[in-house]
Amino acid sequence: MNTPYDAVIIGGGAIGLCSAHYLQEAGARVAVLDKSRLDDGASWVNAGLLVPSHIEPIAAPGVVKQGLKWLANPESPFYVKPRFDMDLTRWLWGFQAACTNENVQRAVPILRDLALASLEDLETILAGPGFDQVGFRHGGLLMLHNSKKSEQANLELADLADAAGLVIRRLSREETLDLEPAIRTEMNGSVLFEQDALFDPEAFMRSMISDLESRGVDIFRETEVGEFESGDGKVRSVDADGARFTADYFILATGAWSRGLGSRLGVRLPIEPATGYSITVENPSTALSLPLIVTDQKITVTPMPGRLRIGGTLTLVGFDRTVDSRRIKPLERQALLYAPEYESGGRSLPEPRSGFRPCTTDGLPVIGKPAAYDNLVVAAGHGMLGMTEGPVTGQIVADLCMGRDPSFDLTPVSPDRF
Repeated sequence: MNTPYDAVIIGGGAIGLCSAHYLQEAGARVAVLDKSRLDDGASWVNAGLLVPSHIEPIAAPGVVKQGLKWLANPESPFYVKPRFDMDLTRWLWGFQAACTNENVQRAVPILRDLALASLEDLETILAGPGFDQVGFRHGGLLMLHNSKKSEQANLELADLADAAGLVIRRLSREETLDLEPAIRTEMNGSVLFEQDALFDPEAFMRSMISDLESRGVDIFRETEVGEFESGDGKVRSVDADGARFTADYFILATGAWSRGLGSRLGVRLPIEPATGYSITVENPSTALSLPLIVTDQKITVTPMPGRLRIGGTLTLVGFDRTVDSRRIKPLERQALLYAPEYESGGRSLPEPRSGFRPCTTDGLPVIGKPAAYDNLVVAAGHGMLGMTEGPVTGQIVADLCMGRDPSFDLTPVSPDRF
């Protein structure tokens, strides 16, 4: 079986689906291949936050020192599983080397511009039919602080955001409660990032899949990609579960799995899976109107239609889906603050779900064509910003495949930068 397409996208997460959206819109015949059933993973279980506020890359001064301190705390938001893994070792060395002020200053305008453009693109997508259940809302994000240390971190981020031209407000405890009376988390103040937004990521993914299939995009679920055929600077085809897929362009959008697939093509992508957890409470008795980040514990609390999602942690444990009950405890405590009926009624909280965030060593995504191939586009490594940057990344992918000049300078996010 030889199946010709204009574009074959490997990976059906938010990045892959947004790429399919813009490619189909441009008239391309598109196939999406994904090894899962497309009902789980980081694009489905994330916090649902759309965050221009997140302009500081994860590779920043002080992160390594703080991470080492957290290793001694079994409930901390960060953990590295001890193991012999040369890929992880190389990633950690690269990450440490990138934790500089220079990396932050380089990354801030890139992350800001990608996020703001992506929000505009997203609103255009959501204006179409079939997206009425996504629950998209502007209104901002409150970053709460309680300790002196977290207050300093929030205010430093506010200064960085101010300098980058974002719209923020520094709020006292009383001002925070005036804005969001339903807060139950201990705090003494906050920073409001007014341009942030939220939606229900699962509803978004379901709507995207339905919309793409209705417009003729072929989506192949539970389809494992095998070997690539390449030559003369081009990817010719890829085998997947007995079928050979040929195309003019191939898009590698496999998130945390991109390093392994890239290596089959000789493309080095230092991307490490960083596991995150979330707990979703249905119809909580406490109705928040604004999403929160509890800065002291790096926990998100997001109101969605009919439910509340609490998320957090960043663990480097490889592709291990085992839930560490110790890491879940801080999330459970936050969940019970907003849904105390579980505790008073003696009920167990819903089971946590996990996903693998694709983290690069410098905290920037990988978007563009590697020099070795004329028809391969990499769109991966978005870390915790896959939902935020999905639409703009999809637009860039379509531009590259359709011979248009992208609206962004892709040099800082090139796959050849490593």
